[in-house]
Amino acid sequence: MIFLAILLLVVGALAWRLKSKVGYPLSKAYRVAQFLGLGVGALLFLGSMAVVVPPGQAGVVILFGKVGDEALPAGLHFINPFASVVEMEVRTLNYTMSNVGDEGQRKGDDSIQVITSDGLTVKLDWTIFYSLQLAKVAKVAKVARIYSEIGPDVEGKILRSEIRASLRDSAANLTATELYTTKRQAFVEQVTKTLKASFAARGITLEQALLRNVILPEQITKAINDKIAADQEAQKMAFVLLKEKQEAERKRIEAEGQAKAQQLVSASLTPQIIEYQRIQALRDIGAKGNLIITPMGGATPMIQVGARK
Repeated sequence: MIFLAILLLVVGALAWRLKSKVGYPLSKAYRVAQFLGLGVGALLFLGSMAVVVPPGQAGVVILFGKVGDEALPAGLHFINPFASVVEMEVRTLNYTMSNVGDEGQRKGDDSIQVITSDGLTVKLDWTIFYSLQLAKVAKVAKVARIYSEIGPDVEGKILRSEIRASLRDSAANLTATELYTTKRQAFVEQVTKTLKASFAARGITLEQALLRNVILPEQITKAINDKIAADQEAQKMAFVLLKEKQEAERKRIEAEGQAKAQQLVSASLTPQIIEYQRIQALRDIGAKGNLIITPMGGATPMIQVGARK
């Protein structure tokens, strides 16, 4: 567009010089060409200087093959009309390497194969969240340096190789079983620490790293699952034994309580108390209108219950 603007400006300037040297009506045509050339050329020239950087992007300015030190943030900017702008995304991005064909950026099995300390080959599914940095180092924007040294294909040239190297180095210190169970979180933390340092040196921020899946050899997976099942069964039996022990203890305490209660009742039942309670019971029966015949000598009384009316 800049070259078209210059051409129109040249045409307008020539028309302006020639219109005074020719007569009417040719001078009128030159006047029209003058205004069109100069007006449209000026507009195109100004338009070639204006650049709009979309949200979530940073603009890297390139002039005659040289990458500028500045990175343009989102918005409207006016630059050298001979310069071009390459957009680099600075929003949070994710990169996934998975054995499932449609989960990652690349089709097919893209999981990372690592060799553990016990000589087994394990596949790992890995996802990272990252972003390019806009900050400056030595007055040069990091995103501009990334474009100058690496180019736009950050994932293919940096991320993949760094992820593979970090995973393989860290996995070499663990057994397959540890990687699958007890040391999994420690493994993720170690890899994250390594990747953060290597990414930061290149102007890339690692926001989060996720170990999504650990795929062990089939025989190892079966052995681990069998061990887990055995541990769960042992825990279940221990719980059952504990419950039965607690129930036996409860019954023992209950029996001891009942025995003590019976001893207390037996100790308190003297002949005088028994006779007193018998007399009280007879009074209650007589109070209800029933006939009571009490033989002498403490024999069992005869009770005649009156008929209901």
